[in-house]
Amino acid sequence: MLALSAGCAPTTEGDTQPDTASLVDTAAEEMGFSVVTSELAQGVLLSAWSDADELLMVGGELGGEGILARYDGDRLCVEEAVADTALWWIHGPRDGEWYAVGSQGRIVHEVDGERTREDVETNATLFGVYADGERVWAVGGDVSNNTGEIWRREDGAWSLFAGDLPGLMFKTWEGWFVGDGQSYRLEGDELVPHDTDGARLVTVRGRDAESDTWAVGGSSSAVVMRFEGEGWEPVEQELGQPLNGVWTAPGEPVYVAGNSGTTAFYQDGQWVKPDAPVTMEVLHAVWPHGDEVIWVGGNLMTTSGDYYGTIVRYGERRDALTPEVCP
Repeated sequence: MLALSAGCAPTTEGDTQPDTASLVDTAAEEMGFSVVTSELAQGVLLSAWSDADELLMVGGELGGEGILARYDGDRLCVEEAVADTALWWIHGPRDGEWYAVGSQGRIVHEVDGERTREDVETNATLFGVYADGERVWAVGGDVSNNTGEIWRREDGAWSLFAGDLPGLMFKTWEGWFVGDGQSYRLEGDELVPHDTDGARLVTVRGRDAESDTWAVGGSSSAVVMRFEGEGWEPVEQELGQPLNGVWTAPGEPVYVAGNSGTTAFYQDGQWVKPDAPVTMEVLHAVWPHGDEVIWVGGNLMTTSGDYYGTIVRYGERRDALTPEVCP
């Protein structure tokens, strides 16, 4: 896995702070942050997941059709009309199999190139999906009345696991469920609430589900919380804008994505971010792929309805790519 700290300047005795300016400087040299594309005209990108050598990214026109983008480090292509609504999240249990979810209960399931629809009967928008072994979880809710839902796929069939929760549910990971002012941990078949102090948590991911889980979000400013076995505790940070995405794994930094081009990571007790973002668009998710870390997003805040996608990477400095149509 790529270690972003390699982009920091070497420290000298008594100098333990990472040189965040060097992360920006290296963007013009061999390593650093750079834009893969800001020209993805088919819509915004909302999440990413590695499928063998390809990074799959889903999104679309909010209020319009869903798209699937493919990136292998050298080429970027887009498949249109993957669903009749935008797709908010993608995840799979193995290479060659994935689920993507979206508005009005849309669920797209692909297995070794064969794609089917497994929509559930709800008007809710499904914002998150996670394949947990033989089970798959999808979460979301009704935006009009701010109530949440959790769906479970077991033995090949979807069923409502929990409904009318007191706020939208946004993401799930390894038995964790987070949303608007609420979080739950699955114990057996029971949802056990864990107090968030009212925080709006948008994405959850961890190094260990029992003792080192991270969640990010916020309504007007960044919120980062960490669960180490007892309860959620806020993590000190000065990231500013609300956050939308987080990724980490055992032994890895904690990468976050947020509004106004927020790209940052937490390692060895310190936050590192560039002095100036390489884009001002909303970054909605972050995912490592190969020797790069990829942030995806776009102009989610537009009021014109003319959506486009943005991809940012940290890794070897290369030219931006022009999106193609997937064959």
